[in-house]
Amino acid sequence: MNVAQRRTEIINILIVRRHTTANELAHEFGVSIRTINYDIQALSPIYPIYTKQGENGGIFIRDDYQPYMNTLSTDELKILCELYGQSEGVQKKILLQIIHKYGPDKLEL
Repeated sequence: MNVAQRRTEIINILIVRRHTTANELAHEFGVSIRTINYDIQALSPIYPIYTKQGENGGIFIRDDYQPYMNTLSTDELKILCELYGQSEGVQKKILLQIIHKYGPDKLEL
């Protein structure tokens, strides 16, 4: 994954989760926390993201930022989850990306 892809995925993660930490992102992408901090610095002028220090801190995206106006209906999500369970390889990976991008966060598959 190159820098642009990683930064796009960071924005997608923030859109879904609304909050994460540099440590979580570093672990998820297999990069250093410093790399994630550089990514956040590069993304901040373009997207409404901000960081907060402390116990409940992390990386946030403004609550009013909703670029995906279309979200999955319950039936759509159910069918995609069924297809995900039957899929393998690249198809499974792409279905998971769609579910995470447009479905509820922390969905157990």
